[in-house]
Amino acid sequence: MRFYQPFLGREVDLDQWTREMVALHFDPDGGTPYWLRWQEERGIDVRREVQGFADLPRVFDLFDGDVLRRIPATDFLPRRRLQDPSLHPRVYETGGTTGAPKRVVMTTYWRTMAAWTSHVLDGLGVPRSLHILALMPPGGNNNAGVFVRYLARERGALSYHVNFDPRWVKKLILRGAHQEVEAYIAHLFDQAEAIAETQPVGMLFTTGRLLQEPRCRELVHRYGIRVVMHGGAALDPDTYRVLREEWYAGCLFCGECGNTLMGVAPQDTRSPESREHLLYIPCFPYFVVEAVDPEDPFRVLPYGQRGRVKITVLCEDFFIPGMLERDEAERVPGREPYPWDWVRNPMSPEALTGREGVY
Repeated sequence: MRFYQPFLGREVDLDQWTREMVALHFDPDGGTPYWLRWQEERGIDVRREVQGFADLPRVFDLFDGDVLRRIPATDFLPRRRLQDPSLHPRVYETGGTTGAPKRVVMTTYWRTMAAWTSHVLDGLGVPRSLHILALMPPGGNNNAGVFVRYLARERGALSYHVNFDPRWVKKLILRGAHQEVEAYIAHLFDQAEAIAETQPVGMLFTTGRLLQEPRCRELVHRYGIRVVMHGGAALDPDTYRVLREEWYAGCLFCGECGNTLMGVAPQDTRSPESREHLLYIPCFPYFVVEAVDPEDPFRVLPYGQRGRVKITVLCEDFFIPGMLERDEAERVPGREPYPWDWVRNPMSPEALTGREGVY
């Protein structure tokens, strides 16, 4: 599988890329401790066994993401990168709203994701130099705020952040404390409005859930925000159309989906189909996102069919040879200039039950 990747400015062969990432993570001297132990326990030489992407499901079972809840985070990063003085390792966690969080150490990962997203935004006609109001978790162990900071830097802008704890909101929801949830949401918008009152923000980056709050619509129109970008849990197509065509008409409306482990897949808003459906573009070859048969997760579904999302992560910071996500999505062929597979209308179980919280 070979594609020209305009973000990297060159043609990329997925088999060669797979070999390079396997060589890095299974390097006996500087590789990833978790994977080196895995290899030793099985008595195989992964670098010899894996000569291309298609070899991964032959050599590896589905990766159990729960491993990342238990092991030291440093065991999942190549030792050579952990010891490199030019890099700045940092621990990130998944949301932790469905159990103990998964932890990974990253160095250049979120800078790469921000540069990729900025590249796609340029193609969508999103203006540069717009300061970003980030109504998202601001940082710490959460990647969202860090990603927005890097995105702002890529686009010659600043980012302004509110204090935001999605785990607390999820606890309130599970407790049935709906009045407290509403009070917390009001607290988030109080902070956002205080920023917009005095700072020249031109882009709002927030969650699909908060975009459905009347105060969010008022915020955007009162302060002349030109670009509205949604992230976190994906919107459903009906809500997306209402928000784009009615609530935020007149704004450039776009988004991304993703998480700590699968990176960021920006939304396509150029094709006619994008007016009715949410189309997301994974960052090939770092991430291969597939829609698979729930009964046979090694069988990729034909185009147009809906299945479980399976991710393969092939990046320098960590390696996942195939893991099932909770989300479902449709497999669709990519469009130029990103001709690899995309996903359409992803949806999480929490969104279907209305228990996804605010992120």
